[in-house]
Amino acid sequence: MKVELEKSFVIKAAVADCWQLLSDIPRVASCMPGASITRVIDASHFVGLVMVSIGPMRLQFTGELERVMIDASARKLVLMATGTDKSGSSATMKLITVLVAKENHETLLNGHAEVTVNGQLAQFGSRMISPVSDVILSQFADHFRQKLLQPSTAAEESEALEESEASEASEKPVLNASSLLWATAKKLLSSLWGKSDSPSSDDSHRKSSIWSWLYRK
Repeated sequence: MKVELEKSFVIKAAVADCWQLLSDIPRVASCMPGASITRVIDASHFVGLVMVSIGPMRLQFTGELERVMIDASARKLVLMATGTDKSGSSATMKLITVLVAKENHETLLNGHAEVTVNGQLAQFGSRMISPVSDVILSQFADHFRQKLLQPSTAAEESEALEESEASEASEKPVLNASSLLWATAKKLLSSLWGKSDSPSSDDSHRKSSIWSWLYRK
């Protein structure tokens, strides 16, 4: 199953500072919930891990991240990630990000992602993967902003990577998809309730369908 996503965020920081972080793959990867770089092969290839928890189901995706293209003048970065889990699930993602300078020392981060999932994750379908991905990207933007306020030295980055390689998988950050589903459900329900002070029968039916979907999962 393939899903395409478009998202833009305004970062209250100079474009040069945002680009310095965005082009630092190990640091920017840590902004993604549940993800971490475990080994650096070379300047363009990395080995990574993503932990996903969905209720009692726990998936551990291991794979590679490739920096396909980097253009400092255009402030454009293209990444390709592939990963598999022991259960047979697999995922690939092509991510294109572009930074645009704005007024008042702000930066617009534009992102386009093409995500393909197979196996257990595909059972959720595009109807929920798209809004859940929207929540994940929002969390990524929040972590990105926090990283900009916490610049690290090369020595600190090297030490963090060594600790990441030595740590056990159980100690790595986990992307809790159940929490994301709940956040997504609240977002969908809020949008329905906010449409009118007098909900129609169609609105009530849609709310009931959402809750039924969640309980089935």
